Amino acid sequence: MEKESARNKNAQYIPERRTIQILKILKEISDEEHSVTQAELLKAMQDTMESTTNNPETLSRSIDEILFQINPFEYSEENDDDYKIKYDGYKQNRIIEKQDIKENISLKILDAKKCDIVLKKSEARKEVLKELNGTKKLPTITNLSYVHDFNNSELDIIIQAVCFSDFIPVNDKTKIIRKLVATASKYYKTPYYDKYRNKLLFNPMGIYGRTESRMYENNMVLNKCGELSNNLQLIQDAINRQVQIKFCFNRYDEKGNLVKIDYDYPALSPYYVVVYHDMYYLIGGHKDKQHVSHYRIDLMSDISFLKNSKEQDLTIIPKKQYMEFKNQLWNPEKYMSEHLYMAYDEPRRIKIKIKSDDYTFIHDWFGNHYRKISQECKDGYDIVEINTSATMMVHWAMQYAGKVEIMDEKIRNMLRKEITIMQEKYKKN
Repeated sequence: MEKESARNKNAQYIPERRTIQILKILKEISDEEHSVTQAELLKAMQDTMESTTNNPETLSRSIDEILFQINPFEYSEENDDDYKIKYDGYKQNRIIEKQDIKENISLKILDAKKCDIVLKKSEARKEVLKELNGTKKLPTITNLSYVHDFNNSELDIIIQAVCFSDFIPVNDKTKIIRKLVATASKYYKTPYYDKYRNKLLFNPMGIYGRTESRMYENNMVLNKCGELSNNLQLIQDAINRQVQIKFCFNRYDEKGNLVKIDYDYPALSPYYVVVYHDMYYLIGGHKDKQHVSHYRIDLMSDISFLKNSKEQDLTIIPKKQYMEFKNQLWNPEKYMSEHLYMAYDEPRRIKIKIKSDDYTFIHDWFGNHYRKISQECKDGYDIVEINTSATMMVHWAMQYAGKVEIMDEKIRNMLRKEITIMQEKYKKN
């Protein structure tokens, strides 16, 4: 007990440890919605196993020094987000005001001491002391609030994104969310995670995605997740560095393993990564082509940066070479709507007839990239025009056979052939 008391007493005289403890406790007991006074902070420090001070004045001096070191020197609207600890009057630079008054007091005390030595009980000394007594009182630095890396609203968004991602394995979700929650104060709560039991409060098996990362124990799934993650990082790095890549293209076999089908794919200039119905695609351009191409990233492997004869990165082809990037801002959502099921044929305008009160599935597949046309139609129906893959419209129309009618005659002929094939395939023996 005596050793513990001695250690606690010695800790009070180590300013570095006191600084760390102040910051640690302030981070825990304050946030954007909960500020604390210096008295409350001192009480919280005293409640710990090893308080680094019991003296309010010592705490006050330490806080002043921390504020000078951790915050911008002088407030402006531009640096408001750079403040790590806020307090009443920080916009009025109250800590600078306090420091100025303290320096003024010190100078007056020094002058008073000089007068005491030189003038003794003269009128001059009395005047100095009178002025010192009338000095403005030090402003109080109170209602301290630690500014966390993420405010509560931002944490809600990030944690929700992690929870409902189909790309992060379950065990990793728990670790990531635990670390995110640890950045907040004790007041922060999320409906998705119990920090006391270190447990997710929702069933991750309810999240389905074709990346299949929800199952942590399945080694094949882990490998697929890891390969896709590695591919995404390599591709994004290539996009950032504006360098061409080469890769192998693959297919899945009956066991879910990748099998190479093309070992020497043409060089590609990578531009964008998009996500289409749970699948990740790379949008890029090949030399001497008018249009960009897209590739499923989970089917790519052996990705590497292309080098020239001097072993330098080979710079990408300028985007302006391709039709999609000429004279307009590229819209990835529009691109995906034009390439239904991410097909490879060139999109064209197609008219379809739908019920006038049933636009939801049109939004699901094409967003706002369609237009209602004025062509006459029977009551309760509209004709809309979309720009997309003609080949894939055959499969889409069969999927929504009870909801749509394709007005394009070429696609209608393709549908008839497909229906004939299906009738033959599924006819009764």
